[in-house]
Amino acid sequence: MTIIRSRDSVRAFYTEAIEGSKDTVEHLQAPVSEAFRSVLASAGRDTPRSAVDLGYGAGAHTIALAQSGFDVLAVDQVPCAGLWGRLRSLGRTAGRVDVREGLVEHFAFDQEFGLLVAKDVLHYLAKPQVADLLNRAVAASCSRNIHYLEVFTDIRRTNRTGEPVEIEGEADYSIDALRRLLQEVYEDWDLSVSLEDHTEQDSLTGRNCFEATRAVAVAVRKVSEPEGPTR
Repeated sequence: MTIIRSRDSVRAFYTEAIEGSKDTVEHLQAPVSEAFRSVLASAGRDTPRSAVDLGYGAGAHTIALAQSGFDVLAVDQVPCAGLWGRLRSLGRTAGRVDVREGLVEHFAFDQEFGLLVAKDVLHYLAKPQVADLLNRAVAASCSRNIHYLEVFTDIRRTNRTGEPVEIEGEADYSIDALRRLLQEVYEDWDLSVSLEDHTEQDSLTGRNCFEATRAVAVAVRKVSEPEGPTR
């Protein structure tokens, strides 16, 4: 029998973990990856210095963006107090961050963002919500924008007694289905997708409680080179 966990229970779990600065089996408090550091380093002068972090969690990516000179809009459904607590120690850098509480699937792109981050959040949404969110983000892009996505696919969850677990309404992407979506959404962008196996162990039993393939997608909007003077 498959156990269905509600979205409200997921929100409550992450709220408790973030407000208590607890590290979870997925290492919520971990620093950003080298892959993301490389993306930050690739953002040149032609990339607007504005960013949005959708589903910021403990705030590692928000902080890294702000420290790299981006003005960051951080959005998550968890209360803002946890991130504000981390930002207080950053001095002037904290002034680059605007934290908002809300559902990422309802986020309105009323401006262009040079860098968009969505790490470990899109798999919680329904497939139509993911497609809608990414298409709206692409439509708001005018110059050299970079989208950095980390998405879990082919997810297998179990509880401590071995029963399968699913989250209410989640996308449940296979890697092939996610690739097709990304290729469609980012048709005119430079897109790269790398894959890595991901497992998490239950702290009491030591058995795997979460297995998935993590897709790391980097999409860069192509910008036409200006034409030189004619003779």
